[in-house]
Amino acid sequence: MSLGLQLRLSLLFTAMLYLGPLVSGIGRHDLPVLPSFAALFVMWTMVMRPAQWPQDRAGWSDGAAILRVAATVATQILLVAALFIVGRAIGGMLPAAPVISEAVAIAISLLAIPFSRLTLDPAKIAFAHGFLDEVPEELAIELEGQRADRLVAPFFRLPDDTDEVELMKRLVDLAPSLTSAALLDALDRRIRAEPSPCIAARRALILQATSVAAADTCPGRAEPVRALRIAGTDRTLLRLLALRLQSLLAQRPQAQDDCPTVPVLRAAVVRAKAPAGLPFELGRAA
Repeated sequence: MSLGLQLRLSLLFTAMLYLGPLVSGIGRHDLPVLPSFAALFVMWTMVMRPAQWPQDRAGWSDGAAILRVAATVATQILLVAALFIVGRAIGGMLPAAPVISEAVAIAISLLAIPFSRLTLDPAKIAFAHGFLDEVPEELAIELEGQRADRLVAPFFRLPDDTDEVELMKRLVDLAPSLTSAALLDALDRRIRAEPSPCIAARRALILQATSVAAADTCPGRAEPVRALRIAGTDRTLLRLLALRLQSLLAQRPQAQDDCPTVPVLRAAVVRAKAPAGLPFELGRAA
């Protein structure tokens, strides 16, 4: 199960924890039910956030640890009370109290604990009040990658002869939603996975990899070198790359170290059996 799916399921099961006291309030149960929910909420933190609790006897003698535990317990009690009050307010607007037994309301919160634990390993992902609090780098990268994959998917449905103006417009539209690095990684990942040539997507990658935005935000990543790999032996793509690199270096000479060298470009031209010569002299000396 991917981390992204684990996260979604955990949010669902944690919502069940919150639903218990809310439903209890809607059912207009008596106040003595609150300690049961408070105990369940505290138990949830012990299971899903063990780092908040002392791990040995010595830990319980540490004043800072005791204060942290007290704050955790107090927070859970207040959360239960708030949910119960909101439920009471909702129930008060109903013409008659719904028939909801206390056992059912408590069972909803109780089941959230084993379900949450089975779904997520608390050592890898920590939650606070049902929301993500500490995002491991692995999870953050996976979620960003999945989002980028969705956003670049339309490029792979475009005709091969889609003009550069249309491709640039689509790339500019994605700028507020994706970094150049994430966009290029997603395009590259999908291109390598697709059995078809994906000419429009390849051209989009070349356009983005040789853009001023990529040069400014992705220094050291050698994105133009990646673009050369994507161009392969396609003469049209190689010519587009060469022209784009000429424009890029005219605006950002400092991007030279991220660009393919002249010998590397010439070798690509030879492999493509293109006419000899490049439209300009590029890159650092061999």
